[in-house]
Parts: sequence; C-alpha cells; structure tokens
Amino acid sequence: MMSRQDDHRYYQAMSPEQPQRVVYQQPVPPPSNGMAVTSLVFGIIAGLVGVWAPFPVIGIVASFVAFLPALFAIIFGHAGLQRAKRGGAGKGKAIGGLILGYVTIALIVAATLGWGALIAFG
Repeated sequence: MMSRQDDHRYYQAMSPEQPQRVVYQQPVPPPSNGMAVTSLVFGIIAGLVGVWAPFPVIGIVASFVAFLPALFAIIFGHAGLQRAKRGGAGKGKAIGGLILGYVTIALIVAATLGWGALIAFG
C-alpha cells in the first residue's frame, strides 16, 4: 500500500505540467601526445622488422630496414616523454616506444657483431 507521500510523488512525476529539462554537456577530449604515439608506432614497426636481424641473409636486409624506425622511435620517445612531463599524457606510450627502439638497436648491433665475428674468426 502506498503512503500519501509516495502517492504524491507518483502523481507529480506523471503530471504533464512539468516539462522535462534535458541538459547537454560537451564531452572534453582527453589530452593527447602525438610524439608518444609516433614513438610507439615506430617502435612497433622497428621491433617487428628488427626481430629478423639475427637470421642469415634476411637479417642483413632487416637490420637496414629496422634501423631507421628504431632511431625515430628513440627520438620521438624522448620528445614525447618531455611533453608528457609538461602535459601529463602519453608517458606510457613514450616509454614503450623508447624500450622498443633501444631493444631493436641493441639486437641489430649484437647481430652485426655476431655475424662479423663469425665471418672474421670462423
């Protein structure tokens, strides 16, 4: 059984006299960091190509192709990290790009030294 207050609220809500107010709020886009995103994209590309560096024949081509995106990932990663310190967005993406870039460069250098040693001494 409904009390008098519940009954009053029910009829008040059903009353056609009170127009509904619709409030539209403009969504605020989150801040973005294009340098960090670019670093991550270049790092992913460099990592996918650079993983082939230790293999014979294809590794030579992969090393040359992966070096430039890895270098760009490092450059844009440091720039994105600086921008993230000021703006607060994209720190993880910048660090991810830096890690992928440095790991790819290290893999290319290790493969080059390994193949060079194998050819020289072996």
